Amino acid sequence: MTLKFGVKVCSFELMPNHVHMLLTGTGQQCLDCYYYLVKRINKKLKADGYPPLPPDYGFKLIPIEDDHSLRRHIIYLMRNKYEKGVCTPCGHMWGTGYLVYNQLAEVITGTRVKDMKVRWLERRIGSRIPLPEEWVVHPVLGILPSNYVDVRRILDLFPTVKDFMTAMVKDYESFVRISESTGETMEWSEPEVKDVLSRLCDVLFPQKRLYHLTPEEKCRLAVQADDKYHIPTHLLARILYISEYIIRQAINSKDYGFRKR
Repeated sequence: MTLKFGVKVCSFELMPNHVHMLLTGTGQQCLDCYYYLVKRINKKLKADGYPPLPPDYGFKLIPIEDDHSLRRHIIYLMRNKYEKGVCTPCGHMWGTGYLVYNQLAEVITGTRVKDMKVRWLERRIGSRIPLPEEWVVHPVLGILPSNYVDVRRILDLFPTVKDFMTAMVKDYESFVRISESTGETMEWSEPEVKDVLSRLCDVLFPQKRLYHLTPEEKCRLAVQADDKYHIPTHLLARILYISEYIIRQAINSKDYGFRKR
């Protein structure tokens, strides 16, 4: 797609039935990429004896207006496989997260295009589009994303490794907001919920610890967590040691209505 349509790839994560991509290009270029990708996938599915993608298989094109939005989308993309409990952040082999602040990425290599037979390579990648001679093809991963992904753009947004990794595992708000815009939901773990509640407690009740809150203060905390992060009530109840029924009442009550104000 980068060679055929002139887009730049900032980041991507390939999932079992969809793909998340951050592209730099015009709206038309992104549309061209999508239809080309569908065409390539259907061709491969047919060759392997599978039915094509369903007729209503679609996409969502979200404009990214500034660096703050770009940073949040990068976090969202790179957390996707981690959210499914499959691997650590940036540990997904079919994505680009492993390229950032990872010394092992430098030794994931393969054969340069200039050292490969043209016909064999065309069959391998399923395309006759000529690849740059210096690009590297891995025997398992195929065309390595290090050939065409602009990692420097990500490093500019996350200037230190600690800044990057802290955002990856602690910036829950970014993942929640982007998930909502793409129609997906975040799968919360109990440690994550406890971490969020502890942070909110430090803001709302700076002189108290989480488990020293009164029942009323816990309700206010739960309402805030529901409003800002949409954490399921059963998890809030489990961490705060109050009934789910009481939390639902608090969320719908004007007395605790952070959302309504």
